Amino acid sequence: MSEAKTLGELKKSGVAVLPVRDEMRKNLVRHLESGERILPGIIGYDDTVIPEIENAILSGHHMVFLGERGQGKSRIIRGLLSLLDERIPIVQGCEINDDPFNPICRACRKKAAELGDALPLQWIDRDHRYGEKLATPDVSIADLVGEIDPIKVAEGRYLADEETIHYGLVPRTNRGVFAINELPDLTEKVQVGLFNLMEEKDVQSQPGGLHQPRADHHAAQRPLRRADPHALSEKDRG
Repeated sequence: MSEAKTLGELKKSGVAVLPVRDEMRKNLVRHLESGERILPGIIGYDDTVIPEIENAILSGHHMVFLGERGQGKSRIIRGLLSLLDERIPIVQGCEINDDPFNPICRACRKKAAELGDALPLQWIDRDHRYGEKLATPDVSIADLVGEIDPIKVAEGRYLADEETIHYGLVPRTNRGVFAINELPDLTEKVQVGLFNLMEEKDVQSQPGGLHQPRADHHAAQRPLRRADPHALSEKDRG
């Protein structure tokens, strides 16, 4: 079946567009029912780490992988891409891979209101839905979440205008998997900002409160002694 090119065609096709946690859960259940390994090539964790990862995905949790270097943490995280659908539809040209049925950025909401079922779509592969960053002390909230774009301000946009934002790595991985390596190397301020993003699903990127839309991503973070995922917190799985 050919891929839908507009929202109207997508509706007629009956293709389900799921939040990333539901998408990964659906594909994990399929693997479990068929007896197919979710992480082929990862040896030695079948009775310890992998069942905990499966439980975390079934529960829709964020994960933290702890372990010494060389224990396969990064390889495990990258292997989780196999639980994403091969291709998904997004609003054409969207920087944050907006769901055509539920766009969250202002530009896409505006397009959807104007064009309705004629809203143009594009399809992206699972390999384009992964983001990874090595944490260093100079990594800022602006790098990860975003900041005001001075060029857009110079063009006449207000600071409170959502479209003035230049998106960071996390929003650009919306509807995908994002990993931070060596999490403790981030400054405390950035760690708190990321924790708030995961727990509350929003950020204040400017004093006075420029509110960012909620992003849908499955976050995996790293360092520790055993590749052991733990749920941080999640109040909203949408």
